[in-house]
Amino acid sequence: MLSNSYERVLRYSREKVWQTLFDTDAAEHWLGVVGAIMPERPGAAFCWMYDAGARKPVVFSGRIDVLERYERLELVVGLVALEADIRMVFELSDHGDGHTRLTLQQDGFPADGPGRFEHDGFRHHWDHFLDLLADYLDGTPKSYHTMHATELGVIPIGAVRGQGMLVQDVALGAPADLAGVRAGDIIRAADDFLFDSLDDLDFWVESHKPGDQVSLHIGDRVVPVVLRAKRYAPA
Repeated sequence: MLSNSYERVLRYSREKVWQTLFDTDAAEHWLGVVGAIMPERPGAAFCWMYDAGARKPVVFSGRIDVLERYERLELVVGLVALEADIRMVFELSDHGDGHTRLTLQQDGFPADGPGRFEHDGFRHHWDHFLDLLADYLDGTPKSYHTMHATELGVIPIGAVRGQGMLVQDVALGAPADLAGVRAGDIIRAADDFLFDSLDDLDFWVESHKPGDQVSLHIGDRVVPVVLRAKRYAPA
């Protein structure tokens, strides 16, 4: 099994951070969801829904397994790529001067198959989400989904070094969709650039501009794509 761990020091009280974790309006900013259900109750079901313009929205759902107010929150989350659950443990502790140390531990990713890709996807996204949580608390909310000006339109599960990036879906009408990229494809490279992690995808997109022509290597296919300016799905 694979795991992730993160730590952030936030300039707010444990109560403030805790309340933000359960605030569904706040989740539209720091988690980038279009809808959320997050009851503050042990045993309750929760749901995070994302819409990147694909054929169907991406939904993460599960249950609140442990809830110790202002101190510890444990979620059991169903993976998208396979029938497995992971455990997400948020711990809040005082860090002096009214600040809070937030630690997040994620466990239960299968070490083989699609689970390896999903592990990379969670690692990548939650690393950004915690930074966006800090931005939201600071009153300067940003969106993870608007960080790039150029669009390929791939909605990835994750990437694995030496294998490439596994596609969950593509945004309708986006360059990848028009080029014939589909769910289940594994993109090994774009031109000579290898996708060993989703951080690589961010770097690659940031280094290109609308109108650039690229070639995606998918299995034994070479798929030409023309990138376009990012079009944002409505919130």
